[in-house]
Amino acid sequence: MPPDPDRILSDFVDAWNAGRRPDVDEYVARAGEADRERLAADMVAFLAFAPTPEYDDEALAAIRAEPVVASVAAAAQERGGLWPALLPRLRARAALTTGQLAAALVGVLGLPADREAKTRGYLERLEAGGLDPRGLSGRLLDGLAQLLGVPRADLEGAGAFGAPPAPATLFRAASPVAQRMRADLDVVADALAGPPGEDWDEVDELFRGGAR
Repeated sequence: MPPDPDRILSDFVDAWNAGRRPDVDEYVARAGEADRERLAADMVAFLAFAPTPEYDDEALAAIRAEPVVASVAAAAQERGGLWPALLPRLRARAALTTGQLAAALVGVLGLPADREAKTRGYLERLEAGGLDPRGLSGRLLDGLAQLLGVPRADLEGAGAFGAPPAPATLFRAASPVAQRMRADLDVVADALAGPPGEDWDEVDELFRGGAR
């Protein structure tokens, strides 16, 4: 029986923190086939905020120069940074469903009660990688940070993943996992457009209006 994915992730984190430059493919291959995509996403989510070990300049340059690393980082940015991997985990930690988080956001941000369904739809698109994280307003990030119990800076970092100098440019991933991740990241293009025929309102402003 393959090892538990959480144990594999823990071993990966320990290896990273020890400065051993763990190979993502090697660790993902230890999991059962059904768990590999989720495990890879969890590793990327960890790397977005992981402290960088004391690598010398030559080692850092070599890691950043690996083409597959840049490719995975760029694909993640196109998909919406790390929101698709991170937001479900933060919700689970806070014991909230998407609907419950939407309802709580409506309350915290003082939105009309009839905006709950639209807020939930946007959260679902955010988790699917269907929103550009640059459109998320500061007010929305403050509300999510409060409800999910994380610093706002961490949420901003989730959207910035893939833009230089992204922390995830410091890990190695050989082609099999990277290609599967890239393929998954590319399938969301048809989710980028907003619902047709709807008037712009405060919910659109929160999720697509940017910092203003």
